[in-house]
Amino acid sequence: MIYDALEQLVLRKDAWALQRAFAPLDERARAKLSVPAQALYRQLSTGKAAPGASKRLKLLLWLRSQSARNPSNSAENCHARLALFAVGPLSSVKKRDVDITAEHMPVWDRIIRDRRPAWLDGWIAHQLDNEAHFPDFPRLRTWVKDGICAKPVADGYYRSFAASLLYPHRDSATGEVQTITAQLWADPALLSDIEGLFRVGNIAFHSRGWANSLAESGYETWPEALFKLSAEGQLDRAGLMQSALNGLHCDVGEDQLGGLCAFYRRMAPTGAELCRDQRGYVELLCHPASHVVKFAIDMLGISEKQDALDIEYALRELPIVFTRDGKGNALAALKLLKRIGGRDRHRSAALMAVGEALRHAHTDVQSAALDILDANSAHIAPEALSALHEMTAFAAASTRARLAQLLGTAAGSGSAAATGLLPNIAEALSYQPITGGQVVGPILRPEDAIIPIDTVDALIAAVLHAVEKVDSLDEVERIIDGMSRLGAIRPADFRAQVAPLLHRMRGRPEAESIVVGGAGVAGALRHLMLVWVKGLHRWRADIETTHGLPTTAFAPMTAHVRAIAWRVQRGESRILLSAPTHKGGWIDPLVWVERLRQLKAKSIVDSVDFRLSLLRLAPDGQGQARHHAAALETPLREIVEFTLGGDTRPTSADRRRYAAWITAARARDPHRDWREELALLKVGSRCPDGLRPARYSWSLSQTFDTKDQTPLWLLHIAATVDSDHSKAGAGWGDGSFVSRMIAGLTGRAAIDWRRLPTVAFNRRLEKRSDWFHGVSAAWTVQWLSFLWPQNQAAFHRHGAMKLTAWVNDNSPGWELGSGYLQPLFQRGRPWGELGHLLLCIGLNSRDADTRGLAVDAAIDGIDARLFDPAMFASILVRLAE
Repeated sequence: MIYDALEQLVLRKDAWALQRAFAPLDERARAKLSVPAQALYRQLSTGKAAPGASKRLKLLLWLRSQSARNPSNSAENCHARLALFAVGPLSSVKKRDVDITAEHMPVWDRIIRDRRPAWLDGWIAHQLDNEAHFPDFPRLRTWVKDGICAKPVADGYYRSFAASLLYPHRDSATGEVQTITAQLWADPALLSDIEGLFRVGNIAFHSRGWANSLAESGYETWPEALFKLSAEGQLDRAGLMQSALNGLHCDVGEDQLGGLCAFYRRMAPTGAELCRDQRGYVELLCHPASHVVKFAIDMLGISEKQDALDIEYALRELPIVFTRDGKGNALAALKLLKRIGGRDRHRSAALMAVGEALRHAHTDVQSAALDILDANSAHIAPEALSALHEMTAFAAASTRARLAQLLGTAAGSGSAAATGLLPNIAEALSYQPITGGQVVGPILRPEDAIIPIDTVDALIAAVLHAVEKVDSLDEVERIIDGMSRLGAIRPADFRAQVAPLLHRMRGRPEAESIVVGGAGVAGALRHLMLVWVKGLHRWRADIETTHGLPTTAFAPMTAHVRAIAWRVQRGESRILLSAPTHKGGWIDPLVWVERLRQLKAKSIVDSVDFRLSLLRLAPDGQGQARHHAAALETPLREIVEFTLGGDTRPTSADRRRYAAWITAARARDPHRDWREELALLKVGSRCPDGLRPARYSWSLSQTFDTKDQTPLWLLHIAATVDSDHSKAGAGWGDGSFVSRMIAGLTGRAAIDWRRLPTVAFNRRLEKRSDWFHGVSAAWTVQWLSFLWPQNQAAFHRHGAMKLTAWVNDNSPGWELGSGYLQPLFQRGRPWGELGHLLLCIGLNSRDADTRGLAVDAAIDGIDARLFDPAMFASILVRLAE
């Protein structure tokens, strides 16, 4: 066959003629036609004729250019794709746009059977891995049975298997729905493939499958089919149950995990089976999915009720539940421990395990544990009593008195021991809160020091853990710093090591994951992860949405993370000035100056990294750090010395560096008016926390929902620099033409809020969106408090407004609310009026856990003298008006 004959066959309307022409050709003859077939398809798909193209082809392409119709599924293009499968190599048929329409499937099937290409198994694996729609499972199964291809081993084979049999098939003769059981009986060899459904992500066990609500009467689900086949002896019952337990350890979605748990319950294990699988239940107690942990606790509870529980083994392992954040499973574990403790033989060991619940973060869990311990105080063994004494450090402020009383009672000294742990009346009467706006040191404690990530292997391990759950915001900062310093280093096995990370990022992210995604800083962080893993850097300009406040408040941090991504993509490694050295976002000034000396780049003054680092400087050791800064080069030296309390001031030559100087001034004294001393910068002074400190005024009003007339509370907090708060929001600059024109007329440059983290923090809240883009987890909320650790007023403003909104709809509850309340526990940092307002609203939350955390914050604030009773009372009066 020559090229002209090939082109003539492709451009004809008869696809079967194409098949008949290729059928007798051997691989050598097909190889000669491979390049011409690929060239012909390229011309048809792009609409561009190659040099030397025939008049027939040029005419066809010209006619197409005069039509608005899409030619991708025209007969000619479909025939060209069939030709690729008939003569082309694997690379030509793996392309995404090379697919086959339903109309041409019979011809394509005949072409594959005629040729039986050596690359067929590899192409099938590629299609299954990419979840392509063809070949469909019935055709693939027919090919396997006819010896056209080998049975695939790719995960996609089992996904296709599960979906194909689940989808309703009707018998061509009777019209009846073919159940999964009937289809498996018709092809018994498929029974050996059922094991794969438990270990590969698919829809067989989805708890929210479409079949639950949309299927016809008499339709059968996979769990129903497997249960039936097991009961009939077609499938091994023990094997199915073990596969279900093993599947819970596989990397599958939460829906499938829930479905596997439900399937195992449906099998109704006997007492002997409960004993056999007991170790499997215990291994699931540390599972990252909370509903799987609940399943494990429930199965252990069933075992206990049927006297099938290995109690000593369970008592050793159950306390691991108390190391997780969720309170539901912790309460379920306490309920089980209470039943076990009802047996005299195991009471002492059970109470020891109950005591571990006092480590839990939720006050409800601690209270439930104390209820059990109080009821059994006479039976607490001496070693358990000693362990309970160690728990006082973990007890929430609201449960400390109960624990102290329990320890006194259990020790036989009545309430006297408890009384000794409570503050005496004289101390209460002499209580004086810390006032003023300055942080009271020392702040940097040795136990709060953050150890940087020093190897690529350690960075990979940290990221893999954070993808599942972010333990603390300090860990997020460690990872960002590690990527900046180590992101350009790629070991030989790097791709293999990060493959699980890439797989997790392709799925639906969990709220506790570091890759929650979205807009703003969370989206930028996810993008940084992709750049690090894949070495790509694509960024949509419209992802920088301005809907809602956090995108605004996080704008400098978002730019900072994007800058790191650019450096990682270019293979550049660099230390971060803004990486915290201590928990809470603080930076040791001595370490900071040493970082500046190592960088030696003059351009660092203009970087977001430098400005963010200024705001994180702790008050400890600034004088000594200023002495070390003398070795820095100008203009960096002047800004650093000024930040650390020196006498240097900006000159007119520093106008283009106004962002660094203003940020340095706010870092030096957040509450000072710097207009006079920074006058030579000649910039506008109407932005809150720019040259002048922000002033806040707030008011609470009530309205009613237009649908059901339920009351809604509206909290408005204005940020301005004037006592006249009607001018709030005036003087903002955005670098636009209008801003530049006004600057030219007044002689003063308008501040670009995107360059100043402190000004961005006070950017006016957009009314058109109540949702925080980029803030979808407690750790992202808390990140706002890390931007400016020494001045939390703007952060408290955000938190008070959002917690008020959540009082109305009770939506995010504990997870996000805790992110706003946790920073109140920082010792030595006065709360101010907005911090006390945030506390008041937290105490009024509909969520019990948020209220409990607010109570703990109040008690801890009293202990640290951060709570101001007079200010708190004044706010309560205003809220009640």
